[in-house]
Amino acid sequence: MFIERAYAERESLSDRDLERLRASLVDQVQRYEDAIRGYSPTKMGKHGKPFLAGLRQKVADVDAAIEARRSGG
Repeated sequence: MFIERAYAERESLSDRDLERLRASLVDQVQRYEDAIRGYSPTKMGKHGKPFLAGLRQKVADVDAAIEARRSGG
């Protein structure tokens, strides 16, 4: 719950909380990658890869927000 809510409100988070959100998302990506190793190709294509892509996009969005703050944007 923390991750979804924090992600939705990422623009208003403090720098510290934004870094915490990033760390949590990266951890979630790693745990999901471990969890889907045994997926069949069909299940991987239908569920595994799309969900993983969504998680990675969230990490990229948070990285962009962090970079924007660092560059003063």
